[in-house]
Amino acid sequence: MPVDLTDQSLLRRVPQQRRSREKLERVLDAADAVLAEEGADALSMSRVAARAGVAVGSIYAYLPDKHALIEALALAYWTRFAESIELVVEIEATNPAAEPVELILGALADGYRSTPGFLALWYGGLRSEGIRNATRPIRNRVARAIEGMLERRYPAATGEAERRVVADTLVVLGDGLLREAFRRNPVGDPTVLAEGRKALTAYLGSHYRT
Repeated sequence: MPVDLTDQSLLRRVPQQRRSREKLERVLDAADAVLAEEGADALSMSRVAARAGVAVGSIYAYLPDKHALIEALALAYWTRFAESIELVVEIEATNPAAEPVELILGALADGYRSTPGFLALWYGGLRSEGIRNATRPIRNRVARAIEGMLERRYPAATGEAERRVVADTLVVLGDGLLREAFRRNPVGDPTVLAEGRKALTAYLGSHYRT
């Protein structure tokens, strides 16, 4: 599970050799597996070390505590989601969707469903304000991808400032919608998702003719 290994604020020390980087990624994969299969309460440095087949001290060499491990996982999950949205937007450029909100929301919902470790982290009592703050730049990355799609679809409709506001608002509203849908149902409450899609589409339509 790749994560930005250059973040000095996250890592106690940055692994320089490929073998060390691979070990750290193996640790994150093990933590993801523990979350997905055993739940948030089972996540501990010793449990992850055993799952990864490494000495617990080798984890502490890079990640100073459990909170840093959780933050690294959250960043890895949200990076994966951002990459999926960027890919969807890239594909949409050559095959425009009739309902762009449905396209983006569907891609994120699929990402949630296919990542049980993320759901365990996000809803199992491990998500903190610090984790939210750490992942906010990646959600901003999602907003910039949406902003690019809006510029391409509606080049003359609004200016850059309004496009940015609309994209940021869609992400904020969509984030809250997904959190509630998956809080109610681990596969996403269909009513919340359907009604939320209508609300987001109406909001987009208030700025652009959709």
